[in-house]
Amino acid sequence: MMGSGVLQFKDLVKEDLILSGITYLDKEEALREMAGMLVEKGYCRPPFIDAILARERAHPSALPMPGHKIAIPHTDATYVNRSALLFARLEKPVEFRSMGDPNETLEVSMISMFALKEKKLIGDLLETLITVYQDEAVLNAIYDAPDSIEIYRILQKHVQEKSKTMDTR
Repeated sequence: MMGSGVLQFKDLVKEDLILSGITYLDKEEALREMAGMLVEKGYCRPPFIDAILARERAHPSALPMPGHKIAIPHTDATYVNRSALLFARLEKPVEFRSMGDPNETLEVSMISMFALKEKKLIGDLLETLITVYQDEAVLNAIYDAPDSIEIYRILQKHVQEKSKTMDTR
């Protein structure tokens, strides 16, 4: 977050937080590796990794919708140093449990992990991301994008359009 007290999409995601063509064996490896990357880059403290895994077990994050499937794993603000959004487009889908029905599993090809320092904004960001990701045209564009730079551009455009300015004061 910049000094203005307002959190913008550009403050959350940087081009080096967009991964394309990544392969994970399963959901746990994906979550562990992605959370580890946020820790390694200084966005989160080490306990964030276990917290993300625990929250995913209790509250599955795959969105049940037509077309390409996406998961939006996150956890509370306790372990976050700086807010960030890490996005991965997978080479091969991995199985996640559905947010709508934990007994249903979905083959997820994209993961949008976020870490927010501002606890009061988690619901707003989650709502914004779900709104964006429920647009099948947006997910198709992300899935078909040639590289991480184009994925970043698509995310930036659509998330900024849908998000309310998030005041952190």
